[in-house]
Amino acid sequence: MSSAATTCAADVSVAAKRIQTIHKHASDVTKCCFSKRFHLAIGSSDRTVSVWKWRSGRGFEEKSYSPLTHHKYMVTCVQFNEDATILVTSSLDGSTTLCDVETGKIVHTFVQNSCGGIRSSCFVRNYKYFVSAGDNGTMCVWDMFRRVLVRTVTAHEEAISMVCCSIDSRIMLTGDTTGVAKVWSVSELTDTCGKTTPLNILFDCHDMGVNSADISTVTTITNKGKVYSILTCGNDNLVKIWQLTLWKKNAGSHQCAVIMVQSLKGHSSIVTSVCFCGADATLFASTSMDKTTRIWRMVEKNNAVCLQVLEGHTRYVNTCGFSQDGLLFATGSNDKSVIVWDVKGHFDLNVKLHDSSEDLKSTVNVRRDIQVEVSLREKVMFTNAVNSCDFSNECKYLVAAGSDKTIRVWNFDENGRFEECKDSPLYAHHYSVQHMVISPCSLYMASCSLDGMTVIWDLNTLKQKGSLHTEYGGARSCSFSSNSELIAVACDNEIIFVWKIETLQLVAKLSGNDEDVTCVSFSPDSRYLMSGCVEGHFRIWSVHPKKHIISETSTIVYDKAHEIGITCAHFAFKNPSRKPRSILMLTGGNDAMVKTWKLLDDRIDFKMKFVGHGSDITCVKFPRHITTFLASTSLDKTARIWQTKTGDCLHVIDPKDAILTCCSFSSNNKILATGSLDKAMFLWNLPLDDEGATSIRKSMTTDETWKWHCPNYRRRQTHPTNSSVR
Repeated sequence: MSSAATTCAADVSVAAKRIQTIHKHASDVTKCCFSKRFHLAIGSSDRTVSVWKWRSGRGFEEKSYSPLTHHKYMVTCVQFNEDATILVTSSLDGSTTLCDVETGKIVHTFVQNSCGGIRSSCFVRNYKYFVSAGDNGTMCVWDMFRRVLVRTVTAHEEAISMVCCSIDSRIMLTGDTTGVAKVWSVSELTDTCGKTTPLNILFDCHDMGVNSADISTVTTITNKGKVYSILTCGNDNLVKIWQLTLWKKNAGSHQCAVIMVQSLKGHSSIVTSVCFCGADATLFASTSMDKTTRIWRMVEKNNAVCLQVLEGHTRYVNTCGFSQDGLLFATGSNDKSVIVWDVKGHFDLNVKLHDSSEDLKSTVNVRRDIQVEVSLREKVMFTNAVNSCDFSNECKYLVAAGSDKTIRVWNFDENGRFEECKDSPLYAHHYSVQHMVISPCSLYMASCSLDGMTVIWDLNTLKQKGSLHTEYGGARSCSFSSNSELIAVACDNEIIFVWKIETLQLVAKLSGNDEDVTCVSFSPDSRYLMSGCVEGHFRIWSVHPKKHIISETSTIVYDKAHEIGITCAHFAFKNPSRKPRSILMLTGGNDAMVKTWKLLDDRIDFKMKFVGHGSDITCVKFPRHITTFLASTSLDKTARIWQTKTGDCLHVIDPKDAILTCCSFSSNNKILATGSLDKAMFLWNLPLDDEGATSIRKSMTTDETWKWHCPNYRRRQTHPTNSSVR
């Protein structure tokens, strides 16, 4: 079909014409978006994102780092932050990735809770927060500065197909594949203790599904409240205009009323997207599976007319977007192309659009020079997933094991270099090795496997001391007592076995868990043994450290410590010089949370939860001999370093597309080892704050870098007022 622009209604200010066609992608174009600095981002079903920049006389030229290939499935959303320094991309692979616009480097990756596919996403509250939503009907609210998950909201019973937010960040609109739309208070969504009920529900927004929505940047204030204009479209071939009135019910609470103003007919098939022109609040556009795009204008309060029908695509038109100044308009299609249109018909291709990104770049680089980050020291490849790793005392040995049934051992020299021992890898198991740990005395190590066997090894000779067999099921986790005299093994059959190391004699067989035991850990004083299970509760047994007598029934039972199951646990001392001594315990769960607990005299109290991961926690660890910070790994493909006292996230470690399974600190706490499902083990150098290795410097990328991406903050720093100078 040849390019054409058919006029539906006379309007001299709109006579859109094609100025450029971009053929880049190998499959459908799903999303396109302009930045305020005249970048153009294009997402596609081919799993890539291409990034373009306007060049005078040439139109849009692709950036040198483009295309971005970090997603594994269809890209469903692309958008820039306010100052065009960060490009955010979302995908059906369940991840949202933040990329530096100038370099193309990945800054961070968020993973949707439960790893569900993301259908739509948007910024809220002056770009401080980000919301992603998708297949499982949930919304994830992320803090962009701290890179943490603020909360997860079950918003719809079916897949969420669209989410958008008003420019004043007061209201958010969501729609699903059944045709239901909901209005939410943004302040409630971003408050961890806020309500999770919508302000209004439109059950019949569009028959057979809501596909897209947009909220006008222009609002009016009336005696009834603040009035918003909203566009929606759906599988019923219609574009609908709504009027939403928002008013304050009481302090911190709002109500709203929504009425439909007009239902626009014109498209002969499903309407795929709608958008307002930010520079002209009366102008908006819609795209359709009828292969056309329509430009509309609101000529009266309750009356919109079609100004033009844009034809040029040979297949369905999926997406559209206006540039912020309203001069340019882009449409993307199943024909794998993007057409850039001149909205008013008199745009000069040779015009030089203003761009101050170089000034911004130099300013940001100054800040980056003083960043203190976790750095990658070494990457070691395996033949299969790495399930567990551990360091010995004095950093002499590092051991790791995984799904390839092998155990590998490395030796560290005086200069910190390490090499694999000549007898490594070790073979003893018939199935995947689930967990391995080195004894506190560094004489032994133990490996447990799904074959139901736990092997005790002499760490110096790398020979087997003996093997321990459970009665039924696989062995999931093992732990040495602090005096290295006992070992406890957690099994699939809801039982914990405890053996004496010297004689390999069975000391205790502990039952009471209703479901499979996932983790087990001795306290550092060997007086307690803890177990966690898939039901989410943990049990603690009393242990006589010298007589090796363990109570037959658990001393402490804590139900629902994690709502959907405990995955890992670890003990550490807190204030060991004080009496009575209290012990800190870490737990991680399938609820994406890390929690700390204080154990004192047969009583345990909850202390704090650490929220930020986007999926199941796979491992939690304290450093050696200190409790000022801790580490966690997650299915969201990141490891995090947390400050124990405040719960602040100090570092986010993102090895890019590696689902992390385990972690361990070296004995001097200068190195963190992480294992992953992608057959790799990573060693990270940690930026410790003092020679005693008791504290760690906070990453600038969790806070400061984001402030420098915020134009208001940067403006205050570059041009301080007199009152800010001391």
